Amino acid sequence: MVWIKNQRVFIVMCAAMLVLCGCGGNDDEQQGQTAGQAPAETSSQAVTPSPDTGEQVDSIPAIPVQMSQANSMAEAEASRKQALLEMNDGKEIEPVDMGKLKEMLPASLDGMKRTDVSSEQNQMMGINISKAEGQYQVEGTSESIEIIIVDVGNLSGPMKMGMTGWTMRQYNRETEDGYEKTITYEGCKGVEKYDNSTKQGELHLFVADRFIVELNGYQTTMDVMKKALGKIDLKKLASLASGK
Repeated sequence: MVWIKNQRVFIVMCAAMLVLCGCGGNDDEQQGQTAGQAPAETSSQAVTPSPDTGEQVDSIPAIPVQMSQANSMAEAEASRKQALLEMNDGKEIEPVDMGKLKEMLPASLDGMKRTDVSSEQNQMMGINISKAEGQYQVEGTSESIEIIIVDVGNLSGPMKMGMTGWTMRQYNRETEDGYEKTITYEGCKGVEKYDNSTKQGELHLFVADRFIVELNGYQTTMDVMKKALGKIDLKKLASLASGK
């Protein structure tokens, strides 16, 4: 799905930015080693004298390299968490419970039954997000709509920073097959896209600088998709950001 690709790109970009934020300390350490003496080599094994001959023999391995790597990974994650904390104005932001996000999905759409629903929460590299997804289809046809609601959680700060310039930009592009344009829906900035040849459309909305509402339509019209969007209570969704 196009949306899934875009989501992955967005998360990777944010993760890369956070990694860069935590790289300064390692560079300083390497420069210090270059300017001064080279670090002493470490051995993977300790040696002890043999009780019979007095000669030194290999003994119990020293601290495994894996432990050092684990410590480095923990330090990197702590650095990313600190960077996120600063980008979120010092606030610890936990994503909305995935069950509450699932409750925001319509039970049905006009002429469409909900055929599948799911929710999940993901924690990785200090990033914490939750997502709910619903599939809707006109029985006996290929006409369908997919609704996805994502709470970017502690990525809301970076997302807000990245969206500041984008929300100030307006565009409208038309081709022989369709169009793509920025929109404002119930006070939320977004993007509307439709392809007449494939009868596929996309709606992206950014709610309360924290939630991403996504609709993907297949073998349907944009009017039908907008009616589906109207089934989502965006004000209630925005209120979840404050724990209401």
